[in-house]
Amino acid sequence: MSRVQSLFRTKQDQPLVFQNESAMRNRVSAENPAFNCLVTARPLSDKRNADSGKKNDPITHTSSGDFKMISGDQQASPPLTCRECTLGRLTVYGPTRESAPNEIYNRRRSVSSFTAHRTFLKEGAAPRQMHILYSGWAFRFKQLADGRRQILSFLIPGDLVALENLCFAGLPLPFSVRSLTHVSLCTFDIDDMRYITQSSDEQNQKLAATMHDHVMNMNRCLVDIGRRSALGRVAQLILELESRLRARFLSVDGVFFFPARQEDIADALGLTTVYVNRTLDRLRRDGIIDFSRRRMVIRNPGALHKVAEEE
Repeated sequence: MSRVQSLFRTKQDQPLVFQNESAMRNRVSAENPAFNCLVTARPLSDKRNADSGKKNDPITHTSSGDFKMISGDQQASPPLTCRECTLGRLTVYGPTRESAPNEIYNRRRSVSSFTAHRTFLKEGAAPRQMHILYSGWAFRFKQLADGRRQILSFLIPGDLVALENLCFAGLPLPFSVRSLTHVSLCTFDIDDMRYITQSSDEQNQKLAATMHDHVMNMNRCLVDIGRRSALGRVAQLILELESRLRARFLSVDGVFFFPARQEDIADALGLTTVYVNRTLDRLRRDGIIDFSRRRMVIRNPGALHKVAEEE
């Protein structure tokens, strides 16, 4: 059996290697919006693929018969039906997606996309719809009158963009939402999302767990900014994002797509870009992480946890 390569990389980076295709597919979701994975695998030598212009088929054959997974933030749109969407089982309505996928499809109102660096929900608006992030990254933020901003949280594929709307429908948003990369969204009326997320005991438990995790992450962010050093804050953020991505099969062995810029990290952690740059360089010099454009690698998870807890 030929060796399978899963490449979460930019052009100069080395591949993360799996021993066979089964191992790769067991570790990575067959449909992975962050890396734009589809179920199909097409030969690179097939001219039809080169001419098609499709950018969301990252699992492909090489001339030697190996496979590779191409990372990046290429545009990925939700499948036609929710039954085909494997991300759905990992979202807040996962139990309903497993038991009644047509219920999700029938209540989905639209699919939309936005280019990178676009504010698509503004503070003070009172939306009557809710959005699930299907692909790409976004963030929630507050903007001060003088232009300074505080990033409240990063949004990854599978997240509800404004979870609080389930409880406070019709009230003004206390934050804005901006795309970090190109994003695709599935949109539902708030009443329909409430119905979906309260349709069974198992679904109620999933909703409660999602809200609990959200509150826990917000509390941790407050403690980080108020009490941790720059080193501890950056370590905590990397660990939080990796944990969330891994739960959705978007991180493999500590390697994941990471489109946040240093200024984004600074605005999320109450630091300057100079401090963020120095902190990342120190973690890299110590052999704890490695990073390049849009790619993060945790080399020493134990050491990163220790830094996060002690700094």
